[in-house]
Amino acid sequence: MHSIYCKTLLLIGIQLFFVGNLMAKSAHDYASETHQNIINIIKTEQVLFTNNPQEFTKIISSAFRPIVDFERISRNVMGKYYKEANELQRKRFSNAFESSLLNTYAKTLVEFQDEKIVVVPPKNQSKRKDRAKVNIEIITATKKYSGIYSMYLNKNSQWKIVNIYIAGIDLGRTFRNQFYSLMKKNSLDYDRVIAEWETSL
Repeated sequence: MHSIYCKTLLLIGIQLFFVGNLMAKSAHDYASETHQNIINIIKTEQVLFTNNPQEFTKIISSAFRPIVDFERISRNVMGKYYKEANELQRKRFSNAFESSLLNTYAKTLVEFQDEKIVVVPPKNQSKRKDRAKVNIEIITATKKYSGIYSMYLNKNSQWKIVNIYIAGIDLGRTFRNQFYSLMKKNSLDYDRVIAEWETSL
């Protein structure tokens, strides 16, 4: 499921170019720029993964940070434990969460072949101009997954991905359950949980 999440980030990045009609024009412009960056990576940088994986990951990070709100997602993953964590622990986990996803995602990118995502036209307009839920179909060589991704318009008028649902599974909640399980296993020791997260994903 973790691999599916990362691969979905790639597919969403590509398809955001075609979602402009579902959102405000500013979202379209922002998505178009991101789309072009990702296409360039796919065309020119896959060999770099073999020769210099660290540099490849940096390039991927630069391409995806604009469309994914990692800090907000990591805060939701920490859930009820977020308030009790100190500022350093919150930052450490946010960085660990982002790094773990991007590292896995970088490995997934080089395997990107025939997968695609189809954006399903919305039946109803969103009641809020700063929120969007888009129905999608993720099509691989052997399976088709239905899904939804949630986005919000931040204070800088940038659309950000904050959660993804695949085949009825809330991936944000799945990661939260993993975090809660680690907290229980490590007797609510934040530092041990963060360290384990850094090495286990």
